[in-house]
Amino acid sequence: MKFEHLLSPMKVGNRVYKNRIVSAPMAFSLIAQDPMAAEIAYRKLEGPARGGNACVILGETDVNFHDCDRIPGFRKFDFAKPEEDMDTFNAVKTYADRIKAHDCIALAELVHCGREKVPFSPDQEVLGPCATTNYAGFTARPMTKDDMDRIANDFAVAATYMQKCGFDGVLIHGGHGFLFTQFLSPLINQRTDEYGGSLENRAKFPIQIIKAIREAVGPDFLIELRIDGTDYQPGGITPEETGQFIQMVEQYITSVHVTCGIYEESVKSGTESSMFHDHGLNIWAAAIVKQYTSLPVGAVGGINSPEMVDQAIADGKIDFAIFGRQMLADPCFAQKCIDGKEDLIRRCLRCYKCFPGSPEEGYDDLPFTSEELARYVGGCTINPTAHLPFDPDQLQPAEKGPKKVLIVGGGPAGLQAAITAYQRGHKVVLAEKSDKLGGLLYFTDIDIDKPDLRNFKNLLIHELETTTDVEVRLNTEVTPEFIREMAPDAVLLATGSLPTHPPIPGIENAHQAMGVYNGSCKPGKKIVMIGGGLVGSETGLYLQKIGHEVTVVEMLDRIANESFGMYREALIWEMEKCGVGMMPKTRCLEIAEHSVKVENADGVQELEADTVLYALGLKSVDCSALKEAAEAIGAQVYVIGDAIHPGKVDQSTRTGYIAALKIGASDESIAFIQE
Repeated sequence: MKFEHLLSPMKVGNRVYKNRIVSAPMAFSLIAQDPMAAEIAYRKLEGPARGGNACVILGETDVNFHDCDRIPGFRKFDFAKPEEDMDTFNAVKTYADRIKAHDCIALAELVHCGREKVPFSPDQEVLGPCATTNYAGFTARPMTKDDMDRIANDFAVAATYMQKCGFDGVLIHGGHGFLFTQFLSPLINQRTDEYGGSLENRAKFPIQIIKAIREAVGPDFLIELRIDGTDYQPGGITPEETGQFIQMVEQYITSVHVTCGIYEESVKSGTESSMFHDHGLNIWAAAIVKQYTSLPVGAVGGINSPEMVDQAIADGKIDFAIFGRQMLADPCFAQKCIDGKEDLIRRCLRCYKCFPGSPEEGYDDLPFTSEELARYVGGCTINPTAHLPFDPDQLQPAEKGPKKVLIVGGGPAGLQAAITAYQRGHKVVLAEKSDKLGGLLYFTDIDIDKPDLRNFKNLLIHELETTTDVEVRLNTEVTPEFIREMAPDAVLLATGSLPTHPPIPGIENAHQAMGVYNGSCKPGKKIVMIGGGLVGSETGLYLQKIGHEVTVVEMLDRIANESFGMYREALIWEMEKCGVGMMPKTRCLEIAEHSVKVENADGVQELEADTVLYALGLKSVDCSALKEAAEAIGAQVYVIGDAIHPGKVDQSTRTGYIAALKIGASDESIAFIQE
């Protein structure tokens, strides 16, 4: 059996996990109070349970509504009196029921964010180990002994609430700069009383919380602890101290989930790792913590590979693996490992589509509020079924029978559409103008930072190639005559997009940025990139990493303006680390053979360049003639991907998937799947 270590059973407390695959906490638990969002959240957690996981964990449950709730808009209730709000109780209970229906352990995460709290009303306050001002500008007051007693009891009461809801246990969030980290970290905890100083003192309040939970729930309820192996802060917590702390509490808990970082530096400290972090970035710290305890120890963070964690378990570094965003990318991860189909796993890109950050972290460029964020979380670039407003499992087969389908274009939209249309029972022909599939994602074969996106592109091609009933025609340009002769029942137009050529004086002296990937441009040492959107920024970063000296010129106020939140922070931080020059608020006036004239607040400047590149947007390929020809023969016609308007990969996969679902569907089914 492949992955014999990852797929072997494991004893946790008095329970047996059927394998070593655990879902990290997902979905804000109380989003279940919202009938419009609840079903999406339930499917988000039930998916990995159905997909073979040993354990699935419900995301954040704040233990009170006074000094720790992080998302506004949820209805307040008393955890000690579930009978006073049975609607909420039953809504939360549904998570446990749907997870456990698949022979899967169900846990619920309990959280207190401490000093990271943002008050939502005048009666709320911010508490922490010490007086401080948090990133949102709110002042925390030091906790008193009474505060600690109350909050420890809050944890215990919330745990019993989850026990009554039918969960098998709770996961305490003790990492990421929340309450446990704030007390355990010698950097953050500057108290001079019995709760500060030595590790034994700093550990007193976290121990009080854990003991209170154990006393409340009894000996058989699982209590698992998520905790930082390191917070990656100079003078902060270390794996060795974390291991010593685990020794202090191992009689009360049943397993350890090793994470890292602090919430207020989420990207840089790795709490939500980016594509620029190593995969499995916490395995090394977990291996150190494991030396201090006989409890099962797992690692979370940037894991999308069964090969990596199977080897880590075999090497004795960890006992189990915790998968977060990967379970959104492919909730059938475990089953594919079991079936020996790991080549069909959609491996997480760490692109932050599912969780781009929150306003409380200081991201003021997000296109939604905190309340809207709770409903937004969970989409996925490479899994078009993630966060759908309808349940794809409830779709009827194509009521009007199998159809002859022509898909024009072999980029990600066309590939996803072909796969889905085939799965729906249709006879599919995919025609691609060039000699290869993948569309604009060809650049991933070369780019340093895009191995996971390359894997996805290759997976789509592989999945299509293993589907022998799909006819792929390369080097085939579809014309109106082609459509009339073929007479398909449905035509999906995935004709993509092309770079725009701006009317800048001297543009003939420059090369389009993607030319560095397709071989049409051999750049010199010193490069000026005109256009600092995502294409210009990412291409500039790639060139800088392979030895060029790059300056990115952008007319808007900021680089990578179309991005936001954590991905933009990760990209800009990586560009800064690698020494990419960035000139926002700068207009390109003229391009010469070896220089660029620009203008900004400092006046007109001339930038020397061996090569000038430009990345100034894309435009959709005009497919109107093909659309008219298809409509004229009565075919169903859908425009998908960049052919709608230039966008990101998530638009391609989603529109391709949705269009394929509509082929041969009844009017009622089409209405059902409208987004």
